[in-house]
Amino acid sequence: MAQISGKKPKNLRKTFKSLLSYMGRHKLLLLLVAVLVAISAGANLLGTYMLKPLINRYIVPGDVQGLVFGVLLTAAIYLAGVLSAYGYTQTMVRAAQKIIYDIRKDLFRVMQQLPLSYFDTHSRGDMMSRFTNDVDTISDAMNNSFAMIIQSFIQIVGTLTLLFILNWRLSFLVVLGYLAMFAYIRY
Repeated sequence: MAQISGKKPKNLRKTFKSLLSYMGRHKLLLLLVAVLVAISAGANLLGTYMLKPLINRYIVPGDVQGLVFGVLLTAAIYLAGVLSAYGYTQTMVRAAQKIIYDIRKDLFRVMQQLPLSYFDTHSRGDMMSRFTNDVDTISDAMNNSFAMIIQSFIQIVGTLTLLFILNWRLSFLVVLGYLAMFAYIRY
């Protein structure tokens, strides 16, 4: 596992733009990841919401046939979520591997163009170790963070939306709790 050095880049904006340019080369794969993440998060939210109709429409009145249909529908929703989660993890790994390959190829090209005097004054082991650790850190971040950011956003917005649909008074209390939590964290 790569260790994070804790050092910030000298020019964070330039570094971020460079990373985005590498990601832009594989935007179709990343778009597919975003769509699959959205389906997965939406299925989780919808599956949770399905508990209300199951209880109110089928369990309380005793409609067994409707209950079986509702349970099968809920299972299908969760299955779609699981399949899309599997799809986005596999696609994200593939996209991250392609992006990291491009970064490593460009790093190798830059190293080939350096003058020999540079290698006389810098330890090759340290340079290669830094390249390896930095690229591994980028790979870990791509595999873990990209999909998680999208999924977290959709779940927060979706949960708040469902709360407002189900009970706006309770939702108002939840929003106040979120605001208090963010204010405390910021403090």
